[in-house]
Amino acid sequence: MRLIETKPVGDANFYKFSIDFVDDKFIIGGKTLPLGIITHDILNIPADKLLSVFKTGDKLNDLYNRLNAENYSDELFIKIRETILKIIKLIKKIKPFSYFCIKDEYNHVEELFADSKIEMWKRCFASMPIPNINFVPEGTAMYDNVIVLTEFIKSYIYLCSDTFNFYKVAMMYFVNLTENGFRDKVLLAGFTKEFFGSEQVLEWIEELNATEITHNFTLEPGVWMAPVVLKNKDGLTMLGRRIHFDRMLNFYVTDMFEGLAAGHYSWQCGICNKFFFMTTAHKQLYCSTVNPEYSVPCAYVAKNKLNMPKQKKKDGFGHDIWQKRYNSLRNEKSKTKNGLPSAKYDIDVCDKAIELAKRHYDDAQIYFDYAQNQYEQDMILVNLIAEAKSVLGKK
Repeated sequence: MRLIETKPVGDANFYKFSIDFVDDKFIIGGKTLPLGIITHDILNIPADKLLSVFKTGDKLNDLYNRLNAENYSDELFIKIRETILKIIKLIKKIKPFSYFCIKDEYNHVEELFADSKIEMWKRCFASMPIPNINFVPEGTAMYDNVIVLTEFIKSYIYLCSDTFNFYKVAMMYFVNLTENGFRDKVLLAGFTKEFFGSEQVLEWIEELNATEITHNFTLEPGVWMAPVVLKNKDGLTMLGRRIHFDRMLNFYVTDMFEGLAAGHYSWQCGICNKFFFMTTAHKQLYCSTVNPEYSVPCAYVAKNKLNMPKQKKKDGFGHDIWQKRYNSLRNEKSKTKNGLPSAKYDIDVCDKAIELAKRHYDDAQIYFDYAQNQYEQDMILVNLIAEAKSVLGKK
């Protein structure tokens, strides 16, 4: 590993991957995301899919044990291939796994388990006195291939078991966080120290995943880190850190605690009980996704329910940006109305821009990707004016 990494972005696949961290964000699969979002995504994996992932990973673990105990057979290698492909099918559209390059995963499966590759494995093992992976001579090309094979299989076992067990730990932590109402960094730090310092919690964590293959659940991730020089979208040079992971759990734990240190965390909605993501300590109480029962965001549901705490508009995502833009547009409208020399825009353009700003703010309450990646750009004054003119058919 170089003392200073200079590649544009870290690799992103399930087997030996690396992630670039810059300030309170990280880069994966060419996307820049806020710290803590991986933990948030895991909290929101549907329970039935999470259980299916865990059970399929458990099946793969059984096949791996057979691989260690039994002599080579085509049937065993084909079953391992089928099980890995089933895991990929289960996870490829689910966050956080969809951030990775799933196409590369299929390529790795092809390189190790294609029919032609299985024929090669068959010939190699047939030439051995004992055709078992544990008896491959060290220092040979076949030994190196077996190491790659076994590490690749284990990476999927880790993915399944680590995700399931991390989900249970993170769920217990963030449910307690919400119930206690802790929001700012000082309260987060104090609560986190108390929670993970509890003997009961530590004993429970130690019991998770207590098998030789998965090395137990640990809050002390083993990672390798190096400084990295990157360029942002504007071409400016940034200094960050590239962390190399060889297990999903290490990535999850790093994301969770670095996210908390940056003030990024998940909060449980008081209406639908799903988790929404916070990057500030504002007093948002309810998630911004549309509640399927009512067809409006949960914050709107709370407005019309008795005995429910009401969420103020100012506590929604991006309210400060909306307020600033609303004020500037009203000011522009006033200048035009009063015939001031500095007036630039027609009144109908200002009205339409105000309407569009409100629409963008509402969208930011509902759509996470839009809120994180496009909202601020759309709320720039010149962009709102240009959009308003386009809608009105003006130049």
